[in-house]
Amino acid sequence: MNVMQKSSIQVSRDDAAWTLSQGEAMSLPIGPGRRELHVLDGRVWVTQRGDLNLPAQDFWLSAGETLEVANGTELVVEAWPTARFQLLVPPQACPTRLARQVSRLPSFGQLFGQRLANA
Repeated sequence: MNVMQKSSIQVSRDDAAWTLSQGEAMSLPIGPGRRELHVLDGRVWVTQRGDLNLPAQDFWLSAGETLEVANGTELVVEAWPTARFQLLVPPQACPTRLARQVSRLPSFGQLFGQRLANA
């Protein structure tokens, strides 16, 4: 396995995808928060770093498959033979505090109705 520097890996601007060529691999530290590695094209071999309490795990993912990855995990992703993938933040991993604060604001209909009543 040939681990490449992050600068040698191409990122597509259209879909925020990483592109790995044949024989390329990269290390991905995960966090803060949970992530999902979603394969768009090709196939990847993913190794999740282990320790004395939990051995390393290997996963093979093909186009359309997703791997949920916990916060603090470190992955090595290698293309077999080539691959495009995204590292996504799932909605469940986002704090909901902001959504609750926004819901307390008056809606456009409420504001518009108040303006009509005052006119």
